[in-house]
Amino acid sequence: MTAKIHVERMMHRNSIAVTGETAASYALVKLIPSGLGAPKAMGLDIALVLDVSGSMYEEDGTGISRLKRIQDAAASAIAKLKPDDTLCIVAFAHNALVLLPSTPLSEKDKIADIIGKIDMFDVDPGGTAMNDGMRLALDEIQKLSAPGRLAQVVVLTDGETSGETECRQLAQRAHETKIHLTLMGVGLDWKASLIKDLAKLSEGKWYYIDVNQASEAERIFAEEFETLAATAFLDVEMHLRPMKDIRIKRVRQVVPEIKELPATEPEERHMVASLGTLQKDQSTRYVLDLSLPKRADGKYVIAQLEVTYDLGTGTRETSGAIPLEMTYTAAGHGYINAEVARHIDEVQIFELNNKLQTAIASDNKEEVQRVAEQIEKKGEIMGPRAAKKTMLARQVLTELNAGGRVSKKTQLALEDSARMAEEMPAAN
Repeated sequence: MTAKIHVERMMHRNSIAVTGETAASYALVKLIPSGLGAPKAMGLDIALVLDVSGSMYEEDGTGISRLKRIQDAAASAIAKLKPDDTLCIVAFAHNALVLLPSTPLSEKDKIADIIGKIDMFDVDPGGTAMNDGMRLALDEIQKLSAPGRLAQVVVLTDGETSGETECRQLAQRAHETKIHLTLMGVGLDWKASLIKDLAKLSEGKWYYIDVNQASEAERIFAEEFETLAATAFLDVEMHLRPMKDIRIKRVRQVVPEIKELPATEPEERHMVASLGTLQKDQSTRYVLDLSLPKRADGKYVIAQLEVTYDLGTGTRETSGAIPLEMTYTAAGHGYINAEVARHIDEVQIFELNNKLQTAIASDNKEEVQRVAEQIEKKGEIMGPRAAKKTMLARQVLTELNAGGRVSKKTQLALEDSARMAEEMPAAN
């Protein structure tokens, strides 16, 4: 049995009544990857790019420096990799150095030695030149480019960097050369807007590491390296071919993380959304925003959906064309699918959070108050599965009323929570 991606789809309502010229609707698409029959696990070429500037020696009340926590997390996480995977280590501060050229994980002792001595090399701690670190890592990883291998650069910083323009150029270069980019911001002094831009430009990911939680770095490193080790599908694309007068306004991933996906239109009535890599046996979900025209009563195919991907062989595989169907009835809208509605609720909180971040950045206290109250109310309606989002919205309101400002820690925690889909708590 060949590895493949199973596709499920469902509409927001089981039927729709379009009283005007058009009506908005949604479709939920689930991709369920199966690793059965896959060739051997995909090889990984990873570059770990670590900030070793002076601030990384702060202990944040934990009794252990940030750098030591990152060293321990990295040493633990690489145990999840395979002997033929490779690891490169780059350190940066005022300057940057390749401490370890790409080395097979079979040489674990050599790798562990470099990680343990990462603060003993000739890197000037008086600055943060993340751009230099990223450039060295991309140069090193590109030497290993080969079919069937996943190239990944993981960057960690705890401060604002010089060379922001070059950082963006390097993120674009990573995207163009199919090198995946993950960025981790430690503490509160890194520039969130830059890190998010780099993740978006490279179609990568970003994480926030709370320095006051001593085990947070280990948890996030483990999560990232487990995900990399389970990668089975490369360059996954969703092809959408809407029928005449049907418009697909956007495609958003909603599980495991909420984000709008980049899409192109190579030809008329053909949209292609880039989904990146998928892990075996870990499903992902996507919401399509649709604009549907008036139709006579009946069941219609509104679009053809196709998912294509590479199993690491350089050959494209396909799910085949799968119809998206909608039933029209002048009698009124049909019932709402609760599963689709739940993801739309989460997307709405995510969008409200974006508005909140904008209001905080412009110091518009009235707008901050208004939007935080909207998030709180929305979270209360959603119930236990939005408990963290509701709690953080209340924290925003408390801080605003107490001191007139929202702390950066609360902003980052709120944004981190808003983009993650939350599952219902398990029943007792």
